[in-house]
Amino acid sequence: MNAGRVIIGANYGDEGKGLFTDYFASQDPENSLVVRFNGGAQAGHTVVTPDGRRHVFSHFGSGSFVGAPTFLSKFFIVNPLIFVREISDLHKLGVKPNITIDGDAMLTTPYDMFINQTTERRRGTKRHGSCGLGINETVTRSLRSPALKLRAREMLNPTLLFQKLIELKTSWFAERLKEFNIDPHSEDSAIFFEKSESILKEFVTDTQTLLEFTSISKCYPNAKHIIFEGAQGLMLDEDRIDQFPHVTRSKTGLTNVLHLAPKFRLDKLNVTYVSRTYLTRHGAGPLDGECDWVFPDSTNVPNQFQGTLRFAPLDLQTLQKSIKCDLLRAQTARNHICADIAMTCLDQVPMPKVGELFLPVNHVCHGPTRAAVRPALSCAER
Repeated sequence: MNAGRVIIGANYGDEGKGLFTDYFASQDPENSLVVRFNGGAQAGHTVVTPDGRRHVFSHFGSGSFVGAPTFLSKFFIVNPLIFVREISDLHKLGVKPNITIDGDAMLTTPYDMFINQTTERRRGTKRHGSCGLGINETVTRSLRSPALKLRAREMLNPTLLFQKLIELKTSWFAERLKEFNIDPHSEDSAIFFEKSESILKEFVTDTQTLLEFTSISKCYPNAKHIIFEGAQGLMLDEDRIDQFPHVTRSKTGLTNVLHLAPKFRLDKLNVTYVSRTYLTRHGAGPLDGECDWVFPDSTNVPNQFQGTLRFAPLDLQTLQKSIKCDLLRAQTARNHICADIAMTCLDQVPMPKVGELFLPVNHVCHGPTRAAVRPALSCAER
């Protein structure tokens, strides 16, 4: 059987998906490929190398430190502005990642980010928990009409891309402001309209910088080891009605992976659901058992859209329910599924009693790097 590895966050994100992607990629980096199968620039997957280098991965797979290339699938949302910043940061760390983008991947525009940030600020205490990077707006625009959708392959023609962006100013942006009852003559809107042409020109410039470091392709890269790196977590899946509207606009579990697996000729999927030994949530929304715990976290810093990182004890019943619901989606799939759980942050909160879980905890991590990962062999950890 040709087997692929899948890394999925089991909670609200920030579980340690980057750490375990780095861990599995490091076992055979020359023959590994990391596939991003959901989300976009709002992902923040922290990897700390044993030699002390640190990066929060957004567009690039978390196997980049060890040299594993990245493939951004058609389910990924590309943000050229964030990409350019990130590639610069990686170069400063001595990392020159190899990255391929599916030509059908969606593109986030400055319009999407402006509307997202404006509406989230206006919600006040009723915020949805957005990162302010335009993810929901990108998907909404793309689904509204084929004429409004921008794909990664359109970056290959910068002149035509700029023309489409100008057209979106009236065909989408102005209309979307009306939908949200945002005054186009307000100070923020007026400034954006006034500077829109220069903003769009800079955006197109960013797309061309992006193309210097990537390739756009409809062909799926080949590798011995395919590692699917998920973003966010099962509790934020767009279909989690019990969490709405505090969800993300993507499929955070197996759904997209099951669509992509045949493209890589995979018969089996080894799925690892990652969880800290406690719960975190960065952004608005329910968090059962929320308490005043505070643990150091230099990735999830306070910001105007998500506020501060929140904490709660891990509820094993909720964890189990979320994983079971995700695995139900794979019942009719042709792929053989083998699933387990990985626990992180044992250096901060002891391992809970996981004997009641229906899946084994096969890996644990006692620190921030892959060097702290080990098999969970003791009875206390099983």
